[in-house]
Amino acid sequence: MGTTTFLGAAILNEVFRATNYAPPSTVYVSLHTADPGDNGANEVTVGAFPAYAREDAAQGGAATAAWGAPSSNQISNLLELLWEIHNGAGAITVTHFGLWDAASGGNCLYTGAVTASKTLNVGDQFVIRVGDLDVSVA
Repeated sequence: MGTTTFLGAAILNEVFRATNYAPPSTVYVSLHTADPGDNGANEVTVGAFPAYAREDAAQGGAATAAWGAPSSNQISNLLELLWEIHNGAGAITVTHFGLWDAASGGNCLYTGAVTASKTLNVGDQFVIRVGDLDVSVA
């Protein structure tokens, strides 16, 4: 997990081949019920969680408001991310997250495991606290 093939190729092309990669103006955070792999598989569905949507890491603001400055090849979220209340018919266990360049569809940029799996029962909310979403490059 980490940087996906899509983002890795974009970075390599930008740095070593002088191609222009246009970074997304907004990065969206997704929740997953199993390892998303390189393409963002196993994302929570609206069939299981009707109110589910990817969260805008910047909450409508500038990208610089969403992420701290890099330190030791890592950045962390500056804003708390709070998903809607789980309104599906049964429990969902969140094990991973993904970062995307679109609110739906789009390109998966980065994936990772949550520190501890979280079972969302009907009526629960999933929260990522400030500083708890770390993105790193090796």
